[in-house]
Amino acid sequence: MRLVLTAAIVLIIAILLGSSAYVIFFTGEEKNDGIRDTEAPTIDSITGGTTGTTGKITTISVTFSDNIEVIVATMYYKTESADSWSNTSILSGSADIVIPSDSDEDWYYYVVVDDAAGNGPVGDPSVDGSVYYTITVSKTPQDLVHYVFIEEGTGTWCDNCPAVSDILHDLYESGKYNFYYVSMVEDKNSKAKTRLEKDYNILGYPTVFIDGGYEIIFGGNNEKSVFEEKIAKAANRDVPEISANVSAEVDEHGDKIDVTIVIDNYESDTHIGRLKVYLTERVSWANYDGDAYHFGFLDYIADEDVSINGEDQKIVTKSYDVSNLDVDNLMIIAVVFNDESTTKYSEPPDGNPFDAYYADAADGTLVVEGGNLPPELGITNPIVGKVHRFGKPIRTAGLMYRVTGEFKTILFGRTTITVKASDDSKIEKVEFYIDDNLVAEFTEEPYEWMWKTPSLIRFKHTVKVVAYDDGGKSSTATLDVIAFILL
Repeated sequence: MRLVLTAAIVLIIAILLGSSAYVIFFTGEEKNDGIRDTEAPTIDSITGGTTGTTGKITTISVTFSDNIEVIVATMYYKTESADSWSNTSILSGSADIVIPSDSDEDWYYYVVVDDAAGNGPVGDPSVDGSVYYTITVSKTPQDLVHYVFIEEGTGTWCDNCPAVSDILHDLYESGKYNFYYVSMVEDKNSKAKTRLEKDYNILGYPTVFIDGGYEIIFGGNNEKSVFEEKIAKAANRDVPEISANVSAEVDEHGDKIDVTIVIDNYESDTHIGRLKVYLTERVSWANYDGDAYHFGFLDYIADEDVSINGEDQKIVTKSYDVSNLDVDNLMIIAVVFNDESTTKYSEPPDGNPFDAYYADAADGTLVVEGGNLPPELGITNPIVGKVHRFGKPIRTAGLMYRVTGEFKTILFGRTTITVKASDDSKIEKVEFYIDDNLVAEFTEEPYEWMWKTPSLIRFKHTVKVVAYDDGGKSSTATLDVIAFILL
């Protein structure tokens, strides 16, 4: 308002004084308590002179600054033979160029920014396209498909996590998208917890890390379209021309698996990265809703640096003891991560930074094709981390968590224990135990038993249920509780 009033007064004076008067134009907008913005913005960094692959996405990143605010940031781009430039906003700090599968020419681009006062435009490497950066385009090797790799940060105590698990598994089972995923259940596996906290600087659960952090879904987002969009974007991003293939064989005694990972490098330059081979369970622990996690992380079969010479192949072999595991229930996922890091945020857009090493190639294999899977089993009541009154959850045990750092399940009065059990064939029976003492057995649904035995001297107990299928496989679920049952 002050600027408009000043301009109006000058204009009136100019009219009154006639043609000999000089009209003054203000090019700086007054902000910050009357201080005019006369400083131009700057482009601090930009992806320059990069490479791209046909059929893939090339992402251009830029950082910029201004003493007040950059309000316009635009990337101009075109093919080598095009007469005019296309443009898109890069105000978020990055923008994508989709290189068509049938493209046979390089692409050009430059970036222009400006502030609210119009102190720009400022461009890199020019403001008008007279100088530009080049995306050198190469053809995708025939049949080289990028499989996306996803790590789901989750916990059995997390009430928002089951919805995310369901979405991931539904998308995986649909077969519409080329991806593998691992459920990193932080309260069930210490290595999963370390991966999430040390490598990803995770803030909250659930958080989904796609291709090593290329895309991130934070919190209990249950919109399937968000997952579809981000998985598709990762699948089509520009990646090094390498492939991974993993295979596994079980020895004659079923006690050991021999794993072979073959990595092919189709580029002329050496590829340096890190190989992680994830051992997972197809049917794993129960989540908060009593449904089974799928591809629950157990251990790394390999976790090591790798270097593959240009137009060469590297073969890595490992052996792993599975004598205490059900080989029918195992899946192995091999992933090659790049050695170059990018700063990303586990709480987008700028919270909890970490060094992201993108996944360049992934492949998975079942240890045994088909096979008899164990039952899917979970305790649906009592609910972990809740205070219950006569079997009904009434509140979160927040005080106990603050005191102990753990989610305690507390029972007051008689409590009905309910169980969810299913199988790829048939459930034969479900057994209920309190502190390893068999208290009930059921051969058909509903699987529920009322705990009404007094608990007056000992308050800490373990509820255990075991489900058996008609093929001789079994699954076990446990829940530690603090019980005050008087009658």
